[in-house]
Amino acid sequence: MPEKQNERPLSEVLKDWGSFVQSVATVLSFIVGGWWVYIKFVRAQEKYPNIEFSADINIIGQQNGFLIVELIAYVENKGKAQHQMQDFNFDLNALFPQDPILPDQRWGGQIDFPHPICSGSFLPARSKFFFVDPGTTAKYSYIAGVPKETSFLILHCRFEYTNRGRTAHTAEKTIRVPKTVTP
Repeated sequence: MPEKQNERPLSEVLKDWGSFVQSVATVLSFIVGGWWVYIKFVRAQEKYPNIEFSADINIIGQQNGFLIVELIAYVENKGKAQHQMQDFNFDLNALFPQDPILPDQRWGGQIDFPHPICSGSFLPARSKFFFVDPGTTAKYSYIAGVPKETSFLILHCRFEYTNRGRTAHTAEKTIRVPKTVTP
């Protein structure tokens, strides 16, 4: 019987098929991984911080011709990763009864509150940054004195994300100051 010249042993054929299956599995894993990244970070936008940021003004009382107010900033992390922030600043401005109601282009045509009351940071001087863990809400406050004759107050709050190229988040709150405040 003549021998077949090109016949390969079964072990080599299986080895070649194994290499082929491994190559196909590698390509499929890259496709599935790429699709997962697209769904998770591009389409679902998980690459962006899921932070809810709000501001509030709480009038506590009155003393010696001043209103004592609490300026509050709430930062809620609804995402799945811890976020670090820096430059957590605020400014509080007032409108007095005698002030004209004038729009200002610096504020996009909104009414100007021409009297700066205070500005500063919600962070202690020794802190350069703060962080909020996933699923938590952090409350930051500052106590200020406001002249009793104030009609309206506007609070601007702002922070920047660390390591994100100066990306910022802002919040505002405007209130009418009641004519009478219990001490």
